[in-house]
Amino acid sequence: MSRVRLISAIILISLISALSIGGCKEGEVVRRLSLTDGWMFRADSLVSRADIDSDKWYRADVPGTVHTDLLKNGLIPDPFYGCNEKDLQWIGETNWRYRKSFSVADETFASANINLVFEGLDTYAQIFLNGKELGSTNNMFLKWEFNCKELLKPGENVVEVLFESALNRFIRDSTSYGYPVPGGRWVFARKAAYHFGWDWGPRFITAGITSPVYIESWDNIKPIDVQLYTKSIDSSKAHITATLEITSTLTQNATVTIGEKGSGKEYISRDITLSPGERFYDIPFTIDNPKLWWSSGLGEAHIYELYFELKTASNEGWREDIPYGVRTIEVINREDSIGKPLYIKLNGVPVYMKGANYIPQHSFITEVSDNEYREVINTAVNSNMNMIRVWGGGVYEKEIFYELCSRSGILVWQDFMFACAMYPPDDLFAESVRREARYQIKRLRNYPALAMWCGNNESDEGWHNWQWQKSHKIAPADSAKLWNGYLRIFHDILPTAVAELDPGRFYLPSSPMFGWGRKESMTHSSSHYWGVWWGLEPVEKYLQKVPRFMSEFGLQAMPAISTVREFQPQQADTLFSDELRSHQKHPTGYQNILAYLAMDSLHPKTLESFIHNSQIIQAKGIGLAIEAQRRSRPYCMGTLYWQLNDCWPVTSWSGTDVNNNWKALQYTVRNLYRDILVSVIVERDSCTIYLVSDRLTDTKGIATVDLRNFTGSSQNIIEREFTIGANSSVKLISLPVSSFVHEQERASSVIEANFRTSEGTLYTNTKFLTKYGSLALERADIDMKIIKARDGYKITLITTRFAPFVQLYLSESHARFSDNFFHLWPDHPVEILCKSDLDLNSFKNQIKIFYLIL
Repeated sequence: MSRVRLISAIILISLISALSIGGCKEGEVVRRLSLTDGWMFRADSLVSRADIDSDKWYRADVPGTVHTDLLKNGLIPDPFYGCNEKDLQWIGETNWRYRKSFSVADETFASANINLVFEGLDTYAQIFLNGKELGSTNNMFLKWEFNCKELLKPGENVVEVLFESALNRFIRDSTSYGYPVPGGRWVFARKAAYHFGWDWGPRFITAGITSPVYIESWDNIKPIDVQLYTKSIDSSKAHITATLEITSTLTQNATVTIGEKGSGKEYISRDITLSPGERFYDIPFTIDNPKLWWSSGLGEAHIYELYFELKTASNEGWREDIPYGVRTIEVINREDSIGKPLYIKLNGVPVYMKGANYIPQHSFITEVSDNEYREVINTAVNSNMNMIRVWGGGVYEKEIFYELCSRSGILVWQDFMFACAMYPPDDLFAESVRREARYQIKRLRNYPALAMWCGNNESDEGWHNWQWQKSHKIAPADSAKLWNGYLRIFHDILPTAVAELDPGRFYLPSSPMFGWGRKESMTHSSSHYWGVWWGLEPVEKYLQKVPRFMSEFGLQAMPAISTVREFQPQQADTLFSDELRSHQKHPTGYQNILAYLAMDSLHPKTLESFIHNSQIIQAKGIGLAIEAQRRSRPYCMGTLYWQLNDCWPVTSWSGTDVNNNWKALQYTVRNLYRDILVSVIVERDSCTIYLVSDRLTDTKGIATVDLRNFTGSSQNIIEREFTIGANSSVKLISLPVSSFVHEQERASSVIEANFRTSEGTLYTNTKFLTKYGSLALERADIDMKIIKARDGYKITLITTRFAPFVQLYLSESHARFSDNFFHLWPDHPVEILCKSDLDLNSFKNQIKIFYLIL
């Protein structure tokens, strides 16, 4: 199973978690007893399956999900393999019961306050302690705390959690509601929408204890939260306020100390008087000569390793560590003469956003390891990104995700978890949303990576453009209720919570603000342009459709063959097998891919060629859009393509598949997202070349443009010294293609533009002058040499004939290549490093070469 790790979950208590309190140590104001181990589970409703005993208790992992628990007990096959998905839908239709026995120490019993805490429950659950109901839950995006002091007893205690099927709950809620609520079967549930299936993801409606669970006890004082806010920055000081939220049952004196780990520097030590009740205490302090936090590509993402200590007069203590970045951030979204721009100013500098949309890394959210979080953020950094959008149909990510973004200089556009739907307009749902928003805002607001909040993904567009009212036959009076409910959540509850709890952070009600068929989508705020792909428009349409900020656009491509192997055996490699169709969730996905290949005169006949061709066309189309958008700055100030990653092995819009195998798109993005872009766009008889710089200073260099023939000969078109201004886009040259190449030579030539800076850094871009399927190509004889290198192998390739889009891959194993889908020129050897743990013989047996040949 792809990335369902058959190991016990390792719980990370992040440095930035909301209360980093260790075990039960003397003098600590809050004590915790972990209840992670020793859980069991069983079906709570009759399961008509011979391999599952409904009365038997099986071992469960916490954190975990029922699907992964069933798999680890050998009760179901790999959910991702073949067509197993459709045969496992009964799991999401069943109620499940989890239980654990535990004992508590006398010290805990003596505490004045004792809570049973679940940091994550998915989703509809009843909690029982020693046979008595403690409470119930209905939102997987909340931490749940239950006062359990009266129900705890000496000796053995038993906690049970009964999960109700979210699908059955939807059927019950929707039947009783009285009128349709447009969207999907997730609309009533505060649960990850993608669990119900998406056009890139399977339908696995999960349940389970998805985060740590523990007994928390305290007597007189309970620190709740620390909020950091940079009030102002000048040339010599950063003025910061720390607001401590503390609950106390009595009046007593305490000392708060704020300092920096490692350096031993103490910024402030202040005496305060704690008052009864939940109170807020402001502690202003300054950092002299602050090092600013910058996004990746502009400077260091400097982190101050701050600590906060509270010591009471009775010698009780508490400490929290918060890595913090000093910076200012402003999102500009005010009307101008054209429409309404959307761009980010970091430390007073307008910054072009380069990034992608991020979805959960796994269908079962507890199965993502810390290392996989590092890999995905490293991919963003190595692809020269500076922003990730956390999409609203998934989950609010774990602390490690935001910490890695903060340490790596990756800004986060954070959606609230609403997508492609309207939502119930009743008071109970609104209150659940209010609590969720307050909890998540407080959890995430201290991360320097957090750039902005967005209310939802495409709900406004859906209401106004997807004909929901007509297709669902919603009466006018009920339509008014739904729209008023929408306004209540996205124009009142969420922005009010952001303004109160995260003042100064920008809130956007919805993305996009206008559907892609409306002219305002190109002039106002963020845009999701899906005329290419959904509308089957040619990729050249991206040259015309340049908005103020492009936050979604994409083309599909196949995953690596090693990922296909995880759900399909080699003997099933046909176009298109049942397994391939099961791992394509768009209703016309393969037809659309074939249509875009045909537009470039490509007609693959084998799975190997289909994988290769789909990836180079995806890279071509999205690359064209990126160039059109970046060269249009400052009109357009952001590019976030759909999508960075996958949650299972699938054909999708991603640049990296579920195993982090880079598609051709990701290598293209890495080049096009560099701090200086050489943009070459060939359209019919026109060739225009731009230089675009994200640097904060002017850059001098030499620009060259050459015509290269497939034989290796070249003809210089221009060579000149050029200075590209800071934060600018400048046209270098525009000329007819016919002025430098004869018509009959277009099929055997490329135009190559280079910019070499005065410090020697080379930026390059190469474009063909005709469709890929019309190129005059001959079969190349590529020689490959392999030698062992650190963490893998060095591969040297040389050819006597031009080979375009050379792809290296392993037939069964996942690998990381330093470069791929490159052009191999005659007598110009290329060295590639491959990260792999295979032995030499296995590596040689698996390494394959593919290139474009017609």
